[in-house]
Amino acid sequence: MLSVDLDKTLEAVEDWLSGYIRQPHSELGRSGPVCPFVAPAQDADALEIRVRLVGLTPSQALIDEIVRCGLDEFSEVGWKAGNPNLRSLLLVLPDLPPEHLHLLDTAHSALKPESVRRGLMLGQFHEKCREKAARNPAFEVSWAPVPMVAIRSMAIHDVLFLANRRDWFEEYARRFGVRYRNSAHGVDPLLTEVYERACAVHGLRG
Repeated sequence: MLSVDLDKTLEAVEDWLSGYIRQPHSELGRSGPVCPFVAPAQDADALEIRVRLVGLTPSQALIDEIVRCGLDEFSEVGWKAGNPNLRSLLLVLPDLPPEHLHLLDTAHSALKPESVRRGLMLGQFHEKCREKAARNPAFEVSWAPVPMVAIRSMAIHDVLFLANRRDWFEEYARRFGVRYRNSAHGVDPLLTEVYERACAVHGLRG
């Protein structure tokens, strides 16, 4: 049976959060940290880290179930932060072997529609992850030293990830459309451009 050093795993996760995710990167295509949510979430004590062991023979069904349970768990966490927009749940799978990392990618694709319906965003991170940065498709942004799945509340900038599919965009527009209809909210011009283009493509009223 594979032995996992949990202290070492959590230390690697913390180093990744502080040394990569919370830092700017020249290839992002924008200023600011790789993920702008992590620092505020950690400062508000709104980032929960949970370890999930998969055993020697992980299957797609098992990984899918771990992620699905994470979506359920998100609503059950006793969040300490008053701001629901900062809530983030990080599922760490330290014993998932390198030859099975693709299971995380498949689980992400399969369960993203469900996460969007719940108003949640889902992301996978691992050493071989090919996910690209929203503003620089040449940069594989979702690298991590330990396999992980992140679940967080949907945010206004997520139009960059949800505009291409009608069902995803409809859910996004239901939650954030009023922000674009009220100029007083001062939405980033790039997000406004993407939002208005998606409305036109999907035949929706802004």
